[in-house]
Amino acid sequence: MILSASDRYHDDASRHAWGHDPEVGHFSLGGVPVSITDMAGLVAAMRRRLRRGPGTPGTFVVFRDAHGVVRAQDDPEIMAAHHAALLVCPDGRPLAWIGRLRGHAGIDQVPGIESVETVCRAGLAEGWKHFFLGGGPGVAEALAGEMARRTPGLAVAGHETLPFRPLTEAESESLHERIQAAGTQVLWIGLSTPKQELFMQAHAPFLPGTIAMGVGAAFDVNINTIPRAPAAMTRVGLEWLYRLIREPRRLGRRYATVVPRFLAIVARDAGPRPRP
Repeated sequence: MILSASDRYHDDASRHAWGHDPEVGHFSLGGVPVSITDMAGLVAAMRRRLRRGPGTPGTFVVFRDAHGVVRAQDDPEIMAAHHAALLVCPDGRPLAWIGRLRGHAGIDQVPGIESVETVCRAGLAEGWKHFFLGGGPGVAEALAGEMARRTPGLAVAGHETLPFRPLTEAESESLHERIQAAGTQVLWIGLSTPKQELFMQAHAPFLPGTIAMGVGAAFDVNINTIPRAPAAMTRVGLEWLYRLIREPRRLGRRYATVVPRFLAIVARDAGPRPRP
């Protein structure tokens, strides 16, 4: 019998989440290991990792929502990226709700949008060096400037915009050299899902001493080129509805597929586990 990507990981997520921070628990949602953490837990995990020094293997953090969980069901490479991550933070509030319903009181929403400023502030005392990579032309530079404005004393290692195509081997090696030469510790990645997860998995091993953070649209939201949902909608888990209202043509078809599939995953995981 051929098993799906989800089924291969479903029964024992802890056995397969090989990159996960051993001090942070997680639960499996459709085979995706969702970290039982909150914003303070994210900062603590990063601090533990970075204090190990520049020779520590590079790693990365995924900020996960329902869309990403569904995409992981169809692509083993995307699923593997989640299992290789240091943390898979519940970026979407529904993931935090599911965690609490399963009895994990220590979980809360960890929005990638808010993590940028929070992590920048948290690392000021230790001088964490931040590199901003991705977004459209000029976006990474604008975000670096905005974070420096909000958090005086921030150590900005650099900023770059990636080409809208895969990097060649020579370009990848050159990028790794620039990031390392700048003394980067926190590498902010502003790409779409699943491109940024696959990018981080591919490049993190060549960046010792760094933690890549895949925050996607947080680049544009933090420089106000894309508005964020009102706080009231965010609190009740309706940020997706705000996005749909703003971009019905682009997101309508996606949500029509993602929402029922995500609910089916939740329902299946709530039932009895299949026998191996």
